[in-house]
Amino acid sequence: MKILGAGGLALSTLAGVLSAAVTLYGMYSAYSVDFRMNAVLTSLYCLLPILSFPVFLLVRQPRRSSVLLAILAIAYLAVYSMLNWRTCSELGYCGSVISTVLETLSTFPVLACFGAAIFSFAALLVDRRATA
Repeated sequence: MKILGAGGLALSTLAGVLSAAVTLYGMYSAYSVDFRMNAVLTSLYCLLPILSFPVFLLVRQPRRSSVLLAILAIAYLAVYSMLNWRTCSELGYCGSVISTVLETLSTFPVLACFGAAIFSFAALLVDRRATA
């Protein structure tokens, strides 16, 4: 095994660990969240992170897996930001939409979701350089 191959394996392992953590967080959220307020957004809030590890594990093509993880991360950020905006606007402490999105981006589940996508892309790039 080449050093670059080991690097790709390490990056892929990090992506898998982060996507597993995001999936576990999604299952915890689905167990503990109230679906009565906005059922569609709340369902997406729980479903998107739950799909992270199955996408990482079951999608065989590394490029497609990386793209799907990135799409899940962006969609999760959007849904989570909408729920945060709803909460802060009801309580009257919202600054702006971008500040709400940036605050949401700094939470662990969103960072882990983006981290899984970034590490997956990095593993793809490292493995591509190893074969070239």
